[in-house]
Amino acid sequence: MSLSLLQNLIAFLSATVGAVVAFAIGVSHKQLCALISFAAGTLFATTFFHIIPEAFHALPIFAIVLALVSGYLLFYLISRYLFHVCPACAASHFDEQTASAFKSIALLLGIALGIHCVMDGIAIALGGELEEKVDRSIFLTITIHKFPEGLALCALLLKAAMGKVKALLVTMAFESSTFLGWILGLFWLKGFQEGGWFYLMLVHVGGGFIYLAFHAVLNESKEHPSRYIIFFFLIGAGLIGLTSFLPD
Repeated sequence: MSLSLLQNLIAFLSATVGAVVAFAIGVSHKQLCALISFAAGTLFATTFFHIIPEAFHALPIFAIVLALVSGYLLFYLISRYLFHVCPACAASHFDEQTASAFKSIALLLGIALGIHCVMDGIAIALGGELEEKVDRSIFLTITIHKFPEGLALCALLLKAAMGKVKALLVTMAFESSTFLGWILGLFWLKGFQEGGWFYLMLVHVGGGFIYLAFHAVLNESKEHPSRYIIFFFLIGAGLIGLTSFLPD
């Protein structure tokens, strides 16, 4: 089993564990906010501490900016005109009314979350071709983010009066699209390995990470004190920052 496939499996299991916690233990919205803010910090830091610096030696600044904007806009447009691209990042939107209408929005949620998970899988595949500390950072970030994502999605399904086993299986089905992204990432590597397009795609994924981070923080700030959110955001960012100093 290749390392990137193992990483993909661990990330998938992280989302699955989050789903199990949702129905076996449950968490308060404040606890979920802490997890989301922590994960947002890792997403933001990975982009700025690892992905962007890694692309500087292969791309001009304007190309990096365009790739970041394209990744950000992709997730923005999906969330704006289709459905929230990440259940965890938009947890404050999933109130009882949204949950009760789940059957009518399930397809939209599946498409939006599927695209998000595909991008995660692509990131894991691309990270496997980078230096170890960058690969490690991307893997940790996605794995950390998957836990509250799986938890929030399963919690939404349970609020929609879905049975525990079915909610778990549906969550796993949604999250399994990460494997599709990994496969697509491998094909991408075969065609553009170590070239400019490789880094454009990597930075494009980073733009999506930035959207998820900002969107999570802004939405959680509507429900909880900013200092609480910033505290956990900085812990997450600091964890990824520390990986820059670890030996390869």
